[in-house]
Amino acid sequence: MIKVDIEQGTHEWHVLRHGKLTGTTLKSALGSAKVQESLLYKLIADRMTEPQIYEINSQAVTRGQEIEPIARKAVIAHTGIEFTETGMLISDEIPSFGFSPDGIFEENGKVVGGLEIKCPDSKKHVEYLINGGIPKEYIEQVKAPFLVSDDIEWWVFASFDDRNYERPLHIHKVGRSDFPTIEQDRKTVADFMAKVEAEHTNLTF
Repeated sequence: MIKVDIEQGTHEWHVLRHGKLTGTTLKSALGSAKVQESLLYKLIADRMTEPQIYEINSQAVTRGQEIEPIARKAVIAHTGIEFTETGMLISDEIPSFGFSPDGIFEENGKVVGGLEIKCPDSKKHVEYLINGGIPKEYIEQVKAPFLVSDDIEWWVFASFDDRNYERPLHIHKVGRSDFPTIEQDRKTVADFMAKVEAEHTNLTF
């Protein structure tokens, strides 16, 4: 696994992610043929154009960006795990597949764990508290680290709402055994990205 220490949100970070499969698009890569086809078009279009950086300035997105550092500190305080920041983790086996973690934990120079933070609205946060576990809409994002590297042993999902004065933090930690289809999913991703590479090559050479 390749660790790229770069500040998330910068132009260089957007360039690094451009045309790659990431944690946020993994669900589509593992989806139906029609969903995969749509993602294939997008990834190839990305590779054939300059990075288009669209700033989404909605109140929810802006708030999430502001609250994430506070949420990370809350998770560290709660778990005792000293998560640090990095720009992107990229697969050795599938170089066009990587993701940008909200925090990582290293042992002996290897990333073995990490953090996925969400700062939803208060209603959604309570939904996560009541239902427990990882919300189904984020399963693939939390699974992504395990597909990227066999070094990953565990990952933490956290939902944080500082407006909730009774239960501001929801945490759920998972390990490799919680995802029994890792090898099958990795092959699906490898096959899909090989198809992306082939179709891109056919268009440009």
